[in-house]
Amino acid sequence: MESNSDTKTEDRRRVGLIYDERMCRHFTPDGEDHPENPNRILAIWNKLQSAGIPQRCVVLSAKEAEDEYIAAVHTKNHIDLIKNISSKKFDSRRERIAAKYNSIYFNEGSSEAAYLAAGSVLQVTEKVAKGVLDSAFAIVRPPGHHAEENEPMGFCLHNNVAVATSLLLNKRELGINKILIVDWDVHHGNGTQKMFWKDPRVLFFSVHRHEFGSFYPASDDGSHIMIGEGPGAGFNINVPWENGRCGDADYLAVWDHVLIPIAKDFRPDIIIISAGFDAAVGDPLGGCRVTPYGYSMMLKKLMKFAQGKIVMALEGGYNLDSLANSVLACVEVLLEDKPIVGTSEAYPFESTWRVIEAVREELSSFWPILKDELPSKLISKQAPPIQISTSDSDVEDDDGTHIVSSDLEKAVQDVVQPFSELRIGVDSNDDVNAICAPWRSELSNTDVWYATYGSNMCKSRFLCYIEGGQVEGMRKPCTGSLDKSPPKEILWKTFSHRLFFGRDQTKTWGHGGVAFLHPESNSQDKAYLCLYRITLEQFNDVLLQEYISSLDTSSPVFDLTDLDSAMKKRYISPDVLKRGWYHNVVYMGNENGIPILTMTCTLSDVESFKSGKFQLCAPAKEYASALVRGLVGAKLLSEEEALAYILEASTKPL
Repeated sequence: MESNSDTKTEDRRRVGLIYDERMCRHFTPDGEDHPENPNRILAIWNKLQSAGIPQRCVVLSAKEAEDEYIAAVHTKNHIDLIKNISSKKFDSRRERIAAKYNSIYFNEGSSEAAYLAAGSVLQVTEKVAKGVLDSAFAIVRPPGHHAEENEPMGFCLHNNVAVATSLLLNKRELGINKILIVDWDVHHGNGTQKMFWKDPRVLFFSVHRHEFGSFYPASDDGSHIMIGEGPGAGFNINVPWENGRCGDADYLAVWDHVLIPIAKDFRPDIIIISAGFDAAVGDPLGGCRVTPYGYSMMLKKLMKFAQGKIVMALEGGYNLDSLANSVLACVEVLLEDKPIVGTSEAYPFESTWRVIEAVREELSSFWPILKDELPSKLISKQAPPIQISTSDSDVEDDDGTHIVSSDLEKAVQDVVQPFSELRIGVDSNDDVNAICAPWRSELSNTDVWYATYGSNMCKSRFLCYIEGGQVEGMRKPCTGSLDKSPPKEILWKTFSHRLFFGRDQTKTWGHGGVAFLHPESNSQDKAYLCLYRITLEQFNDVLLQEYISSLDTSSPVFDLTDLDSAMKKRYISPDVLKRGWYHNVVYMGNENGIPILTMTCTLSDVESFKSGKFQLCAPAKEYASALVRGLVGAKLLSEEEALAYILEASTKPL
């Protein structure tokens, strides 16, 4: 039932609200704790009701989406899975099926909730497109922007925004020719990006924590160089934060110097916002600091386009107070009957200006308005850099909270923990469970040679993975392994493999390429490798730190079965590492009966480097210095010879 008719009146803006408690029936099996839970939309609805918002809006009843609309962006297999997963015939298999996917759970209410969420966004989008509503907010769950064509992912089942966008494109009578999707969820909207990758009718914009590919969904898809393809080139815009703690000033700077100038040129007919609020102050997964005022201003700036035709669809947001307050602030902006109250006097981080400039440069050939350089006077206005103290002294957080540095480091690590590490009902910070994990004692009895060819050739840098800490040039410390015993032996060998440098920045070293080893041997190539004899338990901890910066102790990444498989097949990619850069564990023979293992990219990645899809890039000075220290310290090469070795690897074509 709707609280008003479908006939639009001119006395005030008609803002649609859609909410249905049936979406609360999607929760974890046996009711275990999880950040994406029914309380999220309950908190929003209660906040809006207490503020008298529903009485000022057009409240709509949710309807399930029809498969024909979902099929525009999802495969038949995907549709069949989501439609049937809650039926009784899946009762015994439901949790096992969910475990196959990245950060997904299913229960008896999941199918209905997913179809209601997609149907709700569809319904309000069509009404806004027709002019029946001026704008709308769909209070839905499960969220959608991570869901890909054939895969639920990251708490998302159907891609709600993509389904609604396709409806607009396919119903030509609606007169919608150009759609701007703004994804301000703290995580990259990987699913939505892929669905419109080649479509110039859809301008997809995502601002998110990326941290050089280490933040969830932990891939290169969110890089600023991912700009679309073919006719869609230039219509995919990623603004990838290099760090957490970004707030109002950082987001508004991106609006003013990237999104708004491009939107003026694009001139969208409608705007759909993937409205995640996990960048809000206090969010346990986001680690950013956007306030309700910040969200209000971001939305207000977008209201100037498409005659204010804006549809907001809820995505993430896991601090219930911040989530509810931010949604309330946004709905009040849509209503346009109250002035925005608040102010922001902070400056963006230096890293924010650097990212903005990189994005503008990458897109300037498609959007000439971005060609002008930003004035130095503007970008000189910066917030102090983020610093995490490693001393024993206390530090004071920006909000005045007095906490010791070790607690701060732990808090930061907890914030950047990827979705894929979330274990329902498991306390990943429980040191007793970590130490007692059965796999650790089993793998501690097996030795391997870990063969290194990059910065880990420098012993002091490698020991960061074992003992924790950081060396000169590193921008973040390692957590270290649980077993902090030093390597039992160290030796150097040469292998007939090609060393090269790729990517243009990393979370650990900042800007500049990092080392990769071609997984196939070639008699004409020669690479120096430093081999550390460590336990298979320690090797697992190195893998985890290389990929995700913190330890999940519930199960090993690389066990004895994987070792046996690698020795037979020569290389394997463990599932948990497949979104990382070094996701290929390569068996390189044995030394004194002990297997030699290294980590590098896959052959398909090598082809991507050759084609230019992935960037080849010389290493930064600090990273190269670590390689030189390793090679010279081992008395293999002189400093000049080491520099020449690195230069050749950096410049010789693949």
